[in-house]
Amino acid sequence: MSPSQMRTDGELSLTYVVAGIGFGCLIGWELSGVFSPSLVLLGYYSITTAVTLRIISLITQILVFILCVVRSDWVLENKNTLFLTTAFLSLPAVANAFIGVFFAPLPLVIAALFWALFGIAQGSVATYWCIFYSLIPTARTAVSIGLGAVFGTALFVFVNAPGSTGVSLSALALVIACSIVIPYFLSKRMPADWALPASEYHKVQTLTFPATLSMGCFGAAYGFMSITVCTLGPLAALIGGASGIVGTVLACVWGYLGTKVEIDGGLVQRGSLPILLGGLLLFPLFGYWGQVICCGIVITALAHHTLTNLYRTCIDNYEFRLHPVERYGLANVPTYVGFLLGSLLSFFIMALFPLPRESLMLALVLFSLIIVVSFVIYGADESETRQRLNKLLDTAVTIVTELPQKTSSGEAANADAFSVRCEEIVLEYKLTPREAEVFHLLAKGRNAEYIARNLVVSTATVKSHIYHIYRKLDVRSQQHLMDIVDDETVEQA
Repeated sequence: MSPSQMRTDGELSLTYVVAGIGFGCLIGWELSGVFSPSLVLLGYYSITTAVTLRIISLITQILVFILCVVRSDWVLENKNTLFLTTAFLSLPAVANAFIGVFFAPLPLVIAALFWALFGIAQGSVATYWCIFYSLIPTARTAVSIGLGAVFGTALFVFVNAPGSTGVSLSALALVIACSIVIPYFLSKRMPADWALPASEYHKVQTLTFPATLSMGCFGAAYGFMSITVCTLGPLAALIGGASGIVGTVLACVWGYLGTKVEIDGGLVQRGSLPILLGGLLLFPLFGYWGQVICCGIVITALAHHTLTNLYRTCIDNYEFRLHPVERYGLANVPTYVGFLLGSLLSFFIMALFPLPRESLMLALVLFSLIIVVSFVIYGADESETRQRLNKLLDTAVTIVTELPQKTSSGEAANADAFSVRCEEIVLEYKLTPREAEVFHLLAKGRNAEYIARNLVVSTATVKSHIYHIYRKLDVRSQQHLMDIVDDETVEQA
């Protein structure tokens, strides 16, 4: 099945829906892992033992992301084999909970091994989902990921709600299996030409230190609050995890609007910062329920930030043929290292050596200050780029919708000459495959809205491609581009 067929027969829409369900299953068991120290997977241990096992899983998850950076081509080329080999390694942790609840806890060394495997599986499945979403057209990628995250948060509540532990663990095993089977099934049905050889993807530069610091600080905030809310008990952990649904809904709204209007990603991210800081700074001032609410506020902001970054990464990977494995690894290594450090900080000052209120306030003020400084240094401001693209498009897109009609006797010859000339320009100026598609439609006089509908992408994405095409061809308007193609075509005819 060709991509064009999937765009016209509705199967692509079904792919988005099924993918959203599968991605929701991933979110469901990821959240179950994040808040596991107080919930069904680890809640029968002491908080110190449970957090220790959770930290072991974080370490192996970081190792997976490091592998994605240093061996990105190998991971991409062997993605299916690696995925099936490692994905089901999460199930021993579920079996460990079954045995621990209904019989007797296994020796700690075995539990540690199972949770190390759990971290490997989490990293592997999350990476595979990023690869999958980086290979399909982007028109509804953000909405699919956003709605999937909303569904996944609801699954998290269902699986971890008080009740029968046996039912909860069985449901969790089923959720894990669905998050594995669905992307593998969809990938097998994907047109072969959607996945390029690893060598044809563009490698990205290593993250700058400010960007790395910013990602690490956001990860640290998430890690700190996830362990902190677990120290407050199972109900607090359940509420804290569920509160992320507000952030996922907002991210879904931005994703929907992003296909119709231009959303400044930096502005969206900066908007979540004061919410995050407010929750951190107010936390020591309240009792139990006030602290639970503060944790929920912070987790809402972090869920929004994380999900927005994920679907923007997947969309950029598809549109600009960026290496999905390398980019995902580069983003997640600092994020999860920060998550690990934040978890350790919370473990020490909230569980092992609880601080008095004044000392806790000082610690959180310093923590918040580090986050603010890192974000100020990073900036994350995209407004200038967006304004440049808007200005370019305003002077670039013409009213022309098609080439003038040729006489019947010369129509075929001119069409052939037009195609040949377009291909020559594509090769001469080294346009990427996606730029070549946009270029052919621009040369026919199509506007950005038409191109976006035809290629199943957002108008904002088309503007970025137009900018890169004009820069490579050194033209300033669509009419100039059409003249270059049309003049040569007439000569050839």
